[in-house]
Amino acid sequence: MAILLGCGEGLIMLERNWRRAECPLACVTNIALESGRVAALDNGAHQLWLGGQPVPVDTGIEALQLWQGHYLTLSGDTDCLTLGDASTGEMLLTTPAGVYPQDMCVLPGMGMVAVCGGADGTVRLLTLPDLRPVKTAHVPGNAQRIDASCGWLHVLCLTEEDGLKCLLCRVPIRGDRYDPVATLPGLPGAIRADRAGGVWTAASERLYHFPRDSRVPDWSLPGFGLIRHIDCWDRWVLVTDPVMGLCALIDGSGRQPARVLYEGDVGQGAFL
Repeated sequence: MAILLGCGEGLIMLERNWRRAECPLACVTNIALESGRVAALDNGAHQLWLGGQPVPVDTGIEALQLWQGHYLTLSGDTDCLTLGDASTGEMLLTTPAGVYPQDMCVLPGMGMVAVCGGADGTVRLLTLPDLRPVKTAHVPGNAQRIDASCGWLHVLCLTEEDGLKCLLCRVPIRGDRYDPVATLPGLPGAIRADRAGGVWTAASERLYHFPRDSRVPDWSLPGFGLIRHIDCWDRWVLVTDPVMGLCALIDGSGRQPARVLYEGDVGQGAFL
């Protein structure tokens, strides 16, 4: 098991020890992986690295994905989803994606991408590679984080009923009506579905796990600032928390304590 981490040092890899990975960017905020290809983004410098010379991208990129030789960027500054050629870096298509959209996930077997529309309270499905709208579903509050599994889009929304809260809900990929799952204290942080149809959810200082079809978490861990990215591999969970400035490895079975792998200016991490 190896780990790739974007951080203030650039792109680094952990096998036995941390070492610098091939990447010319001075700082890496977002990464994406697909079939051995790596994409890395320096949001401050507005540069995307796809294996060759860095290419310019929009400001305010909130999410980065790879799909079948293409890259996808989601900008909260321009409110747009952009698709480009991962071999050349050329931008091919751009389409409106909400009001300060925050997150997206690719549905590989379906040839679609799902986007959190942000302040317009929508979840949008678009086909790939033409970015044609398929449907728009409405959810409560500000739709901020999204992932998919087992026929559902899992969504984290920021709501303002009785103070700021985080609503975990789900929308069927083949339907429109949202199903509320749980209300959590604090701000939406990150979300990641697991292979069993459950979902890892971060809200403010805690990380939660909800089993498939459950409205009650079976596991939670305090002690964070605000986790921004989650990745899963078997029972292991990798989280990056820019507020606390750490990347941590967590045993989802609870058999081992959480282990801080890196401290500093962290962006996104992923299992290789």
